[in-house]
Amino acid sequence: MLISRTIFKELLKNLAVIIFSLSVILFMEKFVRLTRLFMGKGADFGDIVKLFLYLQPSILLLSVPMAILITSFLTYGRMATDSETVVLKASGFSFFGISKAAIMLSFICFSFLLVISLYLLPRSMYSFKHTLHETIVKKASMTLEAGTFSDVFKGTVIFIKDIVASDEFRGIFIYSKTDSPVDSPLVIVAEKGKVSSNPAEGLINLSMKNGLIHSFKGESSSEISFSEYDFILTSGVESIKEIKPEEIKTTDLWNGRKGKVSWEIELNRRFAMPFACLIFGILGPALSSKVGKIGRLGGFSFSLAILILYYILLIMGEGLAESGKLSSFLGVWIPNMFFGIVACIFFYFAYKDRPLKVF
Repeated sequence: MLISRTIFKELLKNLAVIIFSLSVILFMEKFVRLTRLFMGKGADFGDIVKLFLYLQPSILLLSVPMAILITSFLTYGRMATDSETVVLKASGFSFFGISKAAIMLSFICFSFLLVISLYLLPRSMYSFKHTLHETIVKKASMTLEAGTFSDVFKGTVIFIKDIVASDEFRGIFIYSKTDSPVDSPLVIVAEKGKVSSNPAEGLINLSMKNGLIHSFKGESSSEISFSEYDFILTSGVESIKEIKPEEIKTTDLWNGRKGKVSWEIELNRRFAMPFACLIFGILGPALSSKVGKIGRLGGFSFSLAILILYYILLIMGEGLAESGKLSSFLGVWIPNMFFGIVACIFFYFAYKDRPLKVF
């Protein structure tokens, strides 16, 4: 029907703008945390573009459900403010007919997000970490500046007095501390050194000459002189060999989930987040019809409050699941269950407000 198509087009336009805006905001939030690792240190524009593209599946998994709810509130809130909803009901439209466009759009987004979550997400997250790690390793020498302390490398602070060439230094000071209680902190000073890297192996090696290694633990200390010494630097990101649950293929998660809580949580999340699109697609129009004429700003604020509550419940549920106080299924699906019930209740009451019969 023409009216449903018109509403669908308005929803689609708003959805595209909101998804784009949220994607940029969420990417910048992640990118700012990575800035100190390579921004301004020689990272190519192509590397940044690749990182942006690899992050999109994980960003869309968050932004699309959010955008569905915000879009529904903006569109149906405007219709209520302009009294279009009243006119449609007076013309014989049921509430289901009015909200059908939002439900259709949410089902399309659900199907799209399910493919992303089950198939693209693990591949993109693995490629993202691989590209980030490779970029840091290739640009290792560019992360060090003369006369400044650098803490880019995990557990290590490096001071360089002079940079002779792009990968050769003079006057090196290193303080290294590991998380292991067995290993003692080290202080290394050297006359000169050179950085070499192996992106394939993920290794960053600082070869130093003519220096001292001072180690201390408790009240004891020791000092060793060296003519040549190789020090392995560790980047601030996870090792490329460490596979996180979000990087594992869905079939592998399913087969190896037993006894691994983090795997079970990740598997449930890959289904729960796309399903939130359907819930918000029903909740948005139903709730908009009941809160009255609140306008675009009011609808936007109201939808943000709902989203904040949703993600608070999700974070709390996952935390309880990780601690063993809830099952992985309940921990991830509690927000969907809660808002699903709320959506059904509001949709029922909105649907009961039947239109006037046209004779």
